[in-house]
Amino acid sequence: DIMHAEFGLKRESDNSLFYKEWKNDEGIFHFHSQIELYFVDEGEMEVTVGNLSKKLSSGEMSVALSFVPHGYFTPQSSSSGALIIPTRLCEEFVSETKDKRAINPFITDKATVEEIRKYARKLTRAGINKIERDGYIYVILGIVMDALCFEKAKEPLDSALSSRILFYINENYSSELSLGSLAAHFGYSESYISHYFKARFNVTFNKYLKLIRLKKAIMLMREGKNSITYCALESGFSSMRSFYRVFFSEFGCTPKEYVRRDEFAISE
Repeated sequence: DIMHAEFGLKRESDNSLFYKEWKNDEGIFHFHSQIELYFVDEGEMEVTVGNLSKKLSSGEMSVALSFVPHGYFTPQSSSSGALIIPTRLCEEFVSETKDKRAINPFITDKATVEEIRKYARKLTRAGINKIERDGYIYVILGIVMDALCFEKAKEPLDSALSSRILFYINENYSSELSLGSLAAHFGYSESYISHYFKARFNVTFNKYLKLIRLKKAIMLMREGKNSITYCALESGFSSMRSFYRVFFSEFGCTPKEYVRRDEFAISE
């Protein structure tokens, strides 16, 4: 559920082809516009893509399309790698999948995964030229398209608009941001932006905005430098009453209880 996933702001801002390998990775539940291919090379990993979770073992992989939340956890030990492809480098693939979603985002056929891995290694070697790079990207994504089954999505993807909306919210959540001001900024009607946001991110704009503000308030509270009132108002809440109501609705406790519980968990 994107409602509880972190917008990958740093990854979205970078927007470059990215590859990295890890030992015992624990990736937070997050989302971004790029295509993320995640490979398990040794051990096992619990992988979540969208609302599906699966324990993957050596030689298996997952695929997260644009704005699909995903996260990773190592139960015991693992070696893994991620290839992240910006949509600007695979516009035809994005066009082909913009009105589709993967029914099963996991590829467990080891021969297929090894073939994808082979081209991923070629893609990330030093000194590769642009023609080779683009060719390998499309070979990789072509194999992915053959390996996954798709169904029609509720709403065609406009990755550029989705990204711009999330950036704008991230930059303005502490001000008097509303559905009306968001719609006016992007030149659409409130009803269109409301429908688009819910269909694209599976959460209402108001709910998403409240959660962004809550995360900011909690971050400030953990610093322990300011009062709870300061943290709430600095995060965009218009009053303490609304802050307490939203906080209790989400966590089932007061901010003070949450901070005490959090401090105890950290000290333990």
